Amino acid sequence: MEANYHTPDLFRYSLNSFIRAVKEIPQILKMELQKHREYQREFKQLIDSLRSNELLSILHKKRDFIVHQGMLEVFSKGYVGTTEGRGIKISITFPVTPHETTQEAYERFKDLCRKDKFIRGMAGPDCDSWPMIRREWKVTEFPDKELLELSVDAWQLVGEVMSQIVIKLGGERLDLSFSCRHEPEKVKTVEFSQQEFLKSVDDIDIDA
Repeated sequence: MEANYHTPDLFRYSLNSFIRAVKEIPQILKMELQKHREYQREFKQLIDSLRSNELLSILHKKRDFIVHQGMLEVFSKGYVGTTEGRGIKISITFPVTPHETTQEAYERFKDLCRKDKFIRGMAGPDCDSWPMIRREWKVTEFPDKELLELSVDAWQLVGEVMSQIVIKLGGERLDLSFSCRHEPEKVKTVEFSQQEFLKSVDDIDIDA
């Protein structure tokens, strides 16, 4: 999901695959453990506890939506602005539609800057900064939480239940640290070339 964050079709495909896994893992656990002597007393209660969690409950419903009606619909919001490599220097709200790549949104922003000098001066780069777009994916049920963070929370809940089962079976606690995860702000943000922007929008060649 991180790798495909700025390409909508691939991101939705990754998200749908993730949601299928979130629902099917508990089902597989039940199938594999139902004949274990401790299933009714220990394991079933652990697995069923996932159903009472609001987050996973909603994701399960979304998975059913995928199966019966097609692709999951999510919404996207964005900001354009500049950076000097230490976070966002300045930004303004800029619509990034759910069906366009971040690169396509950036091309629209450059076109807007060519036509609107006020926007160009306010949100475009200067000699010390370069352009960027920050994008976020969300679902209607959780408008205040970004979708990657939501997915990590869901996976950790499932992982915690799996870890407890492994321990009860005599194994060691699972590593749920997500060491492979990248810094969320870096995933959401794409930085673009200062040189290309100035040449494309202002017809200024900084290497001349």
